[in-house]
Amino acid sequence: MSIEWNESYKIGQAEIDQQHQHLFALTRALLEETDETRMRSLIMLLYKHTREHFELEEHLMRQLNFPDLHAHVHDHSHLLGKLNAISKEMGQGVFNKPALEQLMGDWTLRHILQDDAALAAFMR
Repeated sequence: MSIEWNESYKIGQAEIDQQHQHLFALTRALLEETDETRMRSLIMLLYKHTREHFELEEHLMRQLNFPDLHAHVHDHSHLLGKLNAISKEMGQGVFNKPALEQLMGDWTLRHILQDDAALAAFMR
């Protein structure tokens, strides 16, 4: 599975789209990195930026009284938990690149293309 940004992933909200692109770039950099120290820094950065991105989305959803807020927040928590688990494994010297690639690929296909697209449609 390739973690590459595709213009079809845009949801039409500039700040969210820009953050999505940045998360793709961080994920790709992490998957391509071979230096363990740099990998640990990148996973921490990916977690931080993902958390900040989710905070923005959740803030927008609360402002709009988005009806699927609870489910969306649950998905965010689930992804952050998985990223945290991968980060902890890396701290123990284990990095499962296929697991990260699968996680981020699934997130792209389902969360961005379905859940975030639903948010974008609601915002219009």
